[in-house]
Amino acid sequence: MKIIDIDIKDINIGENPNVNLVLGYFDGVHIGHQEMIKKAIENGDTAVMTFDQSPNVALGQGIKYSYITSLFDKANIFEELGVKYLYVLKVSIDLLSVSKDEFIEKVLKKINPKRIYVGEDYRFGKNAEGTFLDLEKHFNIHVNKLVSLNDSKVSSREIRHFIKEGKMKEAEESLGRPYQVTGIVIEGRHNGEKIGFPTANLELTYPYVLPKLGVYTGYVKLLSSKYKAIISMSTHPTIMELNEPIIEVHLLSYKGDLYGKEIDVQFKDYIRDIMKFDSLEELREQLEKDREYAKNTLK
Repeated sequence: MKIIDIDIKDINIGENPNVNLVLGYFDGVHIGHQEMIKKAIENGDTAVMTFDQSPNVALGQGIKYSYITSLFDKANIFEELGVKYLYVLKVSIDLLSVSKDEFIEKVLKKINPKRIYVGEDYRFGKNAEGTFLDLEKHFNIHVNKLVSLNDSKVSSREIRHFIKEGKMKEAEESLGRPYQVTGIVIEGRHNGEKIGFPTANLELTYPYVLPKLGVYTGYVKLLSSKYKAIISMSTHPTIMELNEPIIEVHLLSYKGDLYGKEIDVQFKDYIRDIMKFDSLEELREQLEKDREYAKNTLK
């Protein structure tokens, strides 16, 4: 997949690939997004256009903005789906000041797509004033109906809510895959090793949406291997309580040094709340139960 960066101040589209073009922000690349992209791919070579970050950041509304998927995550998913080109718009005040008509003239007409694919709630241009009705004046377009699950519209906003509430099964159903974060394993205090549960402390490589505090089952992907895991989102109430929560992962069958390695952590199921134990022995006994549950429930 070829990635093409676009800065509204100096537009250089490059070659005209004569493709179908799918427009959207695509945080999460959920099943609704995937359905639309697959429809475009069925009708020929396809490009996707997205942003390098949330527009809220440029508007000063998202200093601590969090994401379901990083741009790197999105690119991987798009490529796996079969997308040939990825246009990445650099978010800036200049871009967000461009009117709907200017965006059509300065960007979309330069790409000159065979057909444009959008969701029925797609908006573009300054103050989100543009809709698919404006696009169809200039292009052959396909408007994808919103996808629903359990009588509720699948949306990035709803998926964020699921994640923050620890509802990982619901998030996975809407995403079409387990919720995943990526990070680098850093050295911790080695408290887990003392009770037979060594953990990998994760330093996130991107400001992902964080699940609520609790213990989860899941998987860790390291290079081409995948391991069953217990995942803790905790402040360590039993041992030296922390001011900020951290993600710690105990791999059920891995032996070796993980420090400095990049891993993907996939959340499958919420097990229990974080509890403060009266002793390390009580904590160890509970972790044994958590590990047994993970062994029996993870495939």
